[in-house]
Amino acid sequence: MTRRYLIWVALVSAVLIGLLWQWLPLPDASRRLADLPANGPGFTGRDLPLSGAESSVFEGATVLKRLYQVGDRRFLLTVIDGTRRRQAIHDPLYCLRGAGWQVVLDQPTVLPGGSARWIQASRDGVHAEALTWFTDGRLRHGSISRYWWQTTLRRLSLGRSGPEPLLVQLQPVGAGTADWGRLLKEMPDLVRL
Repeated sequence: MTRRYLIWVALVSAVLIGLLWQWLPLPDASRRLADLPANGPGFTGRDLPLSGAESSVFEGATVLKRLYQVGDRRFLLTVIDGTRRRQAIHDPLYCLRGAGWQVVLDQPTVLPGGSARWIQASRDGVHAEALTWFTDGRLRHGSISRYWWQTTLRRLSLGRSGPEPLLVQLQPVGAGTADWGRLLKEMPDLVRL
């Protein structure tokens, strides 16, 4: 009888905790996204609407999509806050491969306060590259598994373990290789997200 009682107590507790997480929303990163300047010395930017496919994939998540002009280069920035829908964030290679791109390079690169992933891909003779990282405002990394651990711990601690990590993706628009060092030097707020 005691064992059966303990199983019921554990089951009811798990259900109550699950309901508690549904009704106690965690603070999101909207303030960090709002603080990211669209314009500054050496760069200008404008917000872009999400495409229909992006709206479907990111439904429930907070997404900032912005086109920046830095010097003579344009960059597309996408920042995803998965506080309200963690499933919207996944490994960037998943989307690339799903869209028919062949990943040529996936290499870590140093950022202030951590690292990012420098990704190069090709499809039908077209070459593209991107710089991606996760950030909680203090640390930066390129690991999807570390992101999942951070967000799981954050949900279990009801937000006490730290701010929500964001997925940051930068892609140059047009041909040629990006000068990532120059871009990040011109736009230090990107690294501080």
